[in-house]
Amino acid sequence: MPAPVPPAFLPLRSGRTVLALLASVLLVLGAACSSGPAALAASTASAPPTVRPGTAVAPGLEHLGPCADPALASFSCGLLRVPLDHERTAGATLALPVTVQKGPASDPVLLNLTGGPGQPGVAFAPRFAQRLAPALNGRRLVMLDQRGTGATAISCPGLQREMGEGDLLTPTAASVRECSGILGATRPFYGTQDTVQDLELLRRALRVRTMTVDGTSYGSYVAERYAVTYPHAVDHLILDSVVPHQWMPQDSLSLTSMVAVRRVLRDVCTAQQCPGDPVADLATLVSRGYDGPALLNLLAIVSVIRPSFDFVPGMLHDAVNGNDGLLQGWLQGVAAEAPVAEFSQGLHAATLCMDQVEPWGDSDTPFVAREAALQRVRSTLTAQQVYPFDVDTATDNGLVQLCRSWDVTTPDRVSHKRNLPPVPTLFLAGDRDLSTPLEWASREFRRAPHGEVLVVRGAGHSLQSRGAEHPEIIERVTAFLGRP
Repeated sequence: MPAPVPPAFLPLRSGRTVLALLASVLLVLGAACSSGPAALAASTASAPPTVRPGTAVAPGLEHLGPCADPALASFSCGLLRVPLDHERTAGATLALPVTVQKGPASDPVLLNLTGGPGQPGVAFAPRFAQRLAPALNGRRLVMLDQRGTGATAISCPGLQREMGEGDLLTPTAASVRECSGILGATRPFYGTQDTVQDLELLRRALRVRTMTVDGTSYGSYVAERYAVTYPHAVDHLILDSVVPHQWMPQDSLSLTSMVAVRRVLRDVCTAQQCPGDPVADLATLVSRGYDGPALLNLLAIVSVIRPSFDFVPGMLHDAVNGNDGLLQGWLQGVAAEAPVAEFSQGLHAATLCMDQVEPWGDSDTPFVAREAALQRVRSTLTAQQVYPFDVDTATDNGLVQLCRSWDVTTPDRVSHKRNLPPVPTLFLAGDRDLSTPLEWASREFRRAPHGEVLVVRGAGHSLQSRGAEHPEIIERVTAFLGRP
């Protein structure tokens, strides 16, 4: 994940200046969120799905050799060929770009998983290797573009235009239906469990018995699901900015995030002299008709790129008093469209709607039952549960509205184990993260038999990208990986 923009560059009063800055700032988003590099590395070989009738996929890396991108000189690049449908291995296949750090084949592997869902991985390998160099210490870093991202990115123009790089902006039903139609019969093959099966093929192709799996944001969810499915294939887990592996309806409604907003903004005001009460100011703006999901999305993004939140209380207070230029600039900026190769909203939708437990249940719930469930939620949620937002923020945010209009799809068969396997597990959390709030890490921590946690005060999302500001993070990861 790219480095955050230095604080001195941000709280400017011109909406136009904010838009210009966010064109580069948005490269650090992560959310159940994520981000992408300015340009994908040239070494991410592109190969569309191909059909090889009658040929079962055998684990192996194709064309593994020198990378085209000079930044990946210390890596080898290749393609992992995987079945589109893991239950029909002789059908269509996907070629997923993979990069493997050079070193003895006997060296252990650390597989790093990026976020989203929708973010590629290979292009981030040099940056991650540099940041985690002390912790790698003899481990070979491996990264891949998960299915539907990067070279195999799913392109849905409507969603790409409407949702930027976030989760919570409300898409139109037409753009959701367009995307669902683009995928057509392939919709069932882009859930997290499909990626889990890809990772197992990767482990076999690397010819290693176990891997250390390190996931950030949505990548932490993939890591957990892989560990639950293949417990004997994991030796260590690092879960950074945690998404719990057992999704609940309140997570789609963003109720935990709303509670976290109250906690974080009040914590900010304890650390600095606030002009008024930012929580009350936020509630006032929502009551005046400002878009609740857009405001919540904005605060989640600020927790990624500027977790000090130093300009937010003043921005909200000014908006309440009629000067909302800065707020409007940020709201427009975070909704800017991202190139599909950097972040695929199509993959994002396909995966979330397969994986999430919505108020109506799973992805195979008929449309009529979805509408009835949403009406029940609207009638039962209380003002206290959603404060400083409103009920519409819970039911109209992108996590719900994406899947409300997504075509009925058979969900993946997944393990329903409540606990993670008994392997050493390190949880990394920033107490100001509103993209994957601290409360989520606490919930998942209770499911880890051998878990330990580092909570960094004043930090936001994606802690392993914050090593320069918080050196204790990389020190802790290094110590953790040094233990058997």
